[in-house]
Parts: sequence; C-alpha cells; structure tokens
Amino acid sequence: MKNTRVLVLAIAICLLLTPTFAPAQNDGIKFGSNSLKFDKAKYEAEVKKSLNGNVMGYQAFLLKNGELVSSLANGKARNATDGESPMKTGTPANIGSSAKFFTGTALLQFFERPANIYYNPKNLTVDGWLNEKIYLYFPKVWRDNMHESIKQISFGDLLEHRGGFIQNDKNAKINWDYLKNGVSSDKTQDFAYGKRNYANANILFAGYLLPMLAQPRMLENLNREIAAKNLKPEDPYIEDFLGNQFEIYIKKMVFEKTLPAAIMPSCDAPNEYPKLNITYAKIYKTIDDLAKGAESASKQINGACHGTGGWYITGKELAIYAANFATNKIVSAKMRDKMFSDNDADNRLLWSFTFNDEFLKSKLQ
Repeated sequence: MKNTRVLVLAIAICLLLTPTFAPAQNDGIKFGSNSLKFDKAKYEAEVKKSLNGNVMGYQAFLLKNGELVSSLANGKARNATDGESPMKTGTPANIGSSAKFFTGTALLQFFERPANIYYNPKNLTVDGWLNEKIYLYFPKVWRDNMHESIKQISFGDLLEHRGGFIQNDKNAKINWDYLKNGVSSDKTQDFAYGKRNYANANILFAGYLLPMLAQPRMLENLNREIAAKNLKPEDPYIEDFLGNQFEIYIKKMVFEKTLPAAIMPSCDAPNEYPKLNITYAKIYKTIDDLAKGAESASKQINGACHGTGGWYITGKELAIYAANFATNKIVSAKMRDKMFSDNDADNRLLWSFTFNDEFLKSKLQ
C-alpha cells in the first residue's frame, strides 16, 4: 500500500469482531487463560506515533463488541494543488478491498433469507446455496458450449477462493474468457480449481451474480435482450448490465439498511460526490507529492461498478458497517461462525487471510 493512501486499521476492527474473542471480567479480551487489556490512551498514542508524519492522511477506528472504542484522523486528504483538504473521520477515500467484504457478506445475507419471504424455488438451505453451481445463474449466451470445468464451480468455492482463478492482473482477460467463451486459453483455472488461492475474480463474480439470484426474472429479461440484440458472449454490455444491477442491489439491500445511519459508499466518486459537496481523498505517489492526485473509481475504470474494489467510503462508514456485521443485522451468529473457523482456516468463508488465535497471541501480547 502506498503511504499516501488513507490507512484504516481494518485489521483491528476484524480482530475485535472475531467471535473467538470473549470479553473478560476485567474488560480485557481473553485468550484461553491469558487476557489482553485495552489501554485507549496508549493505543491512540501508538497509532499517532506510527502514522503522524509517515503517511499523508489516515483514519483509524477500533471497535469492541460492535461498539466504537476509538476514532482518529489526521493529515491531509488532498494537497495544496488539489485544494488542501484535511483528513477527517468522515472523509471518503478509496479503501480498496473493503468492497469484497460488502459483496461477500451480502451474498451470505441472501443465503440466510427464509424461502417464504423470497424467491427460492429449490428451497435451498445455506449449505445448499454454498453448494449451488454458479453457472446456473449465468446468461444463456455464456452457458452455451460451456466447458465442464466451469460447471463445477460453486458459490462456496468463490467465497473460499477456490474457484480456480489466478490472482494476476495479466490474467484478467483470461478470467473473463474462461466464463464467456468456455475455458481459459491456458487452462490455468481448471488446473487450480479447488485449491485456496486468493483472487479478485472469485468475489467479482459473486457480486455480478448476486442480483441474478435475488431477481430471477432479471436474468430472463437479460437473456431475451441478448438474443434480440444478437450479442456475443464477450460484449461489454453484459458486464456493464451485471455491474449496474450489483450497484443497485448493494446500495438498497445493504448500505441503506445499516444503523444508526445508512452509509453511502460510491463507486463513482468523481461524479457523485461533487454533486453532494463532498470532498473525497485522492491518491498521491509520495507524502510530499505536489502534483495532482489520482482517482480510482470502479465505474470510471470499468464503466460499471463491481464487488472487488474502486469504492470510496469513509472510515466512519466502514466502522458502522463492521458494527452492524458484529450483530445479527447483516448475517447471523451462526454464519459468522462459518466465517471465523480457527480450526479450519482454509475453509473460512470470504476472508483472504488465515490468521488464528496463536498468531494474534504472538503479535498482541
């Protein structure tokens, strides 16, 4: 990460939300027979010592049991060339892969919905959805002449990063060719299927398919439109359609439902935020960079939003989302247990890392 990007201590949020952490009687956090006590003043002093003057701007939030314990912000969101704006806890910035967490938990949230309140003709349970094959929800033009290696990928595979995709920007086109045209040109996905391998493509496709799950008629309508326009599998209209529907879904079903306030991350910050008089942070090459900063919004780059990055969000909004996640407002405690399996780290849903209590004990004590 470039030191000019906004730094949100998301790992601290994740650690304190992990169900394996239990509040101790002395207000510490218990690891077996050990207990870690939280000293707010010391923690905030260490954050400031580490970040003040070493990054251009930062936001740092810490939660415990879903409650905000500490919030800090300092430095600049923009340099003098871009209008000299200070970094605040409410300043939106491109906090990269936070979008993956929104996408993955939204998919898990959908899986938990009772069949009697939503379309679920197969009456699938959570485990049933995790085992459901993703190709069943592809546009028909993608399914025609599809290679058998694609048909084995399940939603659980995507969430466990076992879809067979390789995390390599040079393979981005290959990933799409694999799904649209039958099989990867170099067979890498089929070779890697079933092995845990972090790759953006896993969550990218989970996001694109989510609206198709939620609204089956949308897929039917898309198939008719593709046929009427005689679109090819690789036509960008299809990806744009899926991305725009994902944006609508994630805003309506997730962002607007957070408490105590709705959050409004944007995948199109350069167009959306100025209309609301919101100043957002930019990206600079160095802490002393005097040139204009860069912007990286997914709609600007891809023509449509997607679920793996390019979203701007404030640290405060991210903390709100994390606090909602810590309760039953997004997914249930049972689902969170599936996401935080210390005894079977490779099978954790959604998370890309495999930290466990032993790692945390060695780093935090």
